[in-house]
Amino acid sequence: MRTIYYIIICLGLVSFSCLNDKPDDFDNPESAWNPSFSFPVGYTSLGMNDDSGFDTLLLLTNPITGDPYWVEEIDIPLSFIMPFDLQEIDRFSEEIIRIMFRINTYNGFPSVATGQVYFLDIDSAVVDSIFVNGPLTMEAGTLVDNGETVDQTHNQSDVIFDQNKIDDLGNVRFILMEGALNNVALDNTLIDYYPNYSLDIQLGIQAELNMSLSP
Repeated sequence: MRTIYYIIICLGLVSFSCLNDKPDDFDNPESAWNPSFSFPVGYTSLGMNDDSGFDTLLLLTNPITGDPYWVEEIDIPLSFIMPFDLQEIDRFSEEIIRIMFRINTYNGFPSVATGQVYFLDIDSAVVDSIFVNGPLTMEAGTLVDNGETVDQTHNQSDVIFDQNKIDDLGNVRFILMEGALNNVALDNTLIDYYPNYSLDIQLGIQAELNMSLSP
């Protein structure tokens, strides 16, 4: 079951309940304020199903080997696309000087996985990616009950976009979350459980503003 969040808070932010770094000096004409605010972008649970871009025909049994066809794959790709539009916070667009993307991953597969987050324009062309030096590597989860369930391995990554990279996000309309399972050292006793496992990805944003207090 998938839970998807798409929450962009605009003027709810003006209540300052999500802001920090309140200025101490309002009288100095040269004063500037650097508040920041945070909000969730989205969450997805990737598994061996249609919603995760998985070819479910690979779940069929190969009559020659007696195993599902996916067992023969070197890597198992999973993906999900969600809407994303930085113009939703257009009121603050000129003041945003830094954006931090926080990515939480929870690998519930008993195999190493890799992940990447891509920014897509209206034509689904890639504008940028979060991990510029290559995909994020996620360690395998820990087996429980002989593999029937898996304790997820959690990883948190923070990636900073400066003003130059923020400008490139103006044309972004979607976010593509991709994961891939390393299938080389598969434990054959776990094959039947794999369709029940999941790779969860959570994405949030913290934006820093530069706001002049001059009249």
